[in-house]
Amino acid sequence: MAAATPKTLKPLVGFTPRPGPVVFIILDGWGVDKPGKGNGITLADPAYYNELVATAKANNMHTLVKAHGPAVGLPADADMGNSEVGHNALGCGQIYSQGAKLVNESLASGNFFRSKNWNDVVGAAVAEGKTVHFFGLLSDGNVHSHITQLFGMMEGVMKCGGKKIRVHPLLDGRDVAPDSGLKFIGMLEEKLEQLRAAGVDARIGSGGGRMYVTMDRYGSDWGIVKRGWDAHVRGVVAPADITADYPGYFPSAVEAITCARRVYPKKLDQFNPPFVIVDSTGAPIGRMVDGDAVINFNFRGDRAVQISKAFIDENFTFFDREERPRVRYAGLLEYDTEWHIPPVFLCDPPSIHNTSSEFITATGITCYALAETHKFGHMTFFWNGNKSGYIAPALELYEEVRSLPNEATESHPEMKAAEVTDKLIAAIETGKYKWMRCNYANTDMVGHTGNIPAVVESVKVVDAQLRRVVPLVLAKKGICVITADHGNAEQMIDKAGAVMTSHTCNPVDFMIIDGDPHNDFVVDTSVLPTPPGLANLTATYINLLGYEAPANYQPSFLKIKRT
Repeated sequence: MAAATPKTLKPLVGFTPRPGPVVFIILDGWGVDKPGKGNGITLADPAYYNELVATAKANNMHTLVKAHGPAVGLPADADMGNSEVGHNALGCGQIYSQGAKLVNESLASGNFFRSKNWNDVVGAAVAEGKTVHFFGLLSDGNVHSHITQLFGMMEGVMKCGGKKIRVHPLLDGRDVAPDSGLKFIGMLEEKLEQLRAAGVDARIGSGGGRMYVTMDRYGSDWGIVKRGWDAHVRGVVAPADITADYPGYFPSAVEAITCARRVYPKKLDQFNPPFVIVDSTGAPIGRMVDGDAVINFNFRGDRAVQISKAFIDENFTFFDREERPRVRYAGLLEYDTEWHIPPVFLCDPPSIHNTSSEFITATGITCYALAETHKFGHMTFFWNGNKSGYIAPALELYEEVRSLPNEATESHPEMKAAEVTDKLIAAIETGKYKWMRCNYANTDMVGHTGNIPAVVESVKVVDAQLRRVVPLVLAKKGICVITADHGNAEQMIDKAGAVMTSHTCNPVDFMIIDGDPHNDFVVDTSVLPTPPGLANLTATYINLLGYEAPANYQPSFLKIKRT
């Protein structure tokens, strides 16, 4: 008999695995907060979900879980959770320092500016008298980027002798207040003025809103990336985005954004059309040319991969780049560690090892993962420790339901939830898969629109899907686990009474629904050394599959009833 692999899991003594599957459902952006006019979840009053929570609590099968701050590897308790770090934690059962924290540590130590890649990208461009360009999300949301990190890097350019900087900011309005873009542009302009006073030609070159320019993910809409390429690289705004009232070319970013708000009052920051800054002759001041350094200052990977491909791929086919200057391109981090995108990056990402998928497949357990496009990468790439593709193709199936375009989310809060459920039910009915994970994206994606009635509808839609799935899992003599990766829809109005489109620092529900009348466990977090976080869920679902969790995982919630 062949020796067991090191990652083979050991049976959990005292627990009887259920005959059916363990189905792990993530309600993306579904946090827990007190009822109120901004709580889209309690406003929706999801009857079936409420029934499940009440039953789980009565059976000692429920707890609240932290999904933000240090519990998911972020620097401080004030740092809201996000889908990337949430799915990393759920997939690996460990807490790794995540993007923002890694970059902060590297900048603070000075190691960032002593690295070979900084010297090869920035140092080489500066030595040739070239421009150093920065593009990325301009805010302090700390989900994709942080404005202070940008400022630190610009200071680093100045200190190494750089004389020309161009910044291409993308307005946020999603992880921060929906109309806060001008505030951050003001902060950036103040910093640029300081650099100019020190002898650096530092200016804004182009920009736009994150959901319309540059930051597409999972191949949802390459047109978003092309708008960014045209504006940032070529200094061009497409005719389709130019009207008599919105010319596309402006003397300053403030004038561009002010104009967009006047012409498109409902779009706000995240859908701001592209703009290019021009001089008195109408010439773009931020075009990229051969030899320039270009730094993507986002630390989160999902919305940085596609634009990175546009810069680095020799055989790029997703759109006509028309011009491709030979620049020195670097990401703040390596955004895809499997495909090494981009090959040059300035700060090492977390090196995540021993993910649950590695252990589960090594044990021979069949696996299924499902989501619509918006969250498909989270259920696969991020879940598997920032690695693309299957862990064990013979044992796994990953299915994606194509999402509607981003701009359709607000008007279609149902998104593709019903189609996701159809696929999940079909997969359950096959009986092939013991471990199944599924993400419903609605409450996060619709939550980002700031439209409370749409959020309420999205909650009702997801509640209806649970009513379809949970009884089937129980009929198959399986176990259903329901949780979330972070909050969003439960807090749609901030303390000042303004609409809120960002994630939150609220906890999320964790509950187990088990149809076995003689169930042999309860949820008990009282013995944990710290308040429970998302990483604790990994050991818990491994226990529910009937196995001991790896020793280096955060502890399980499960308490076996010893007989």
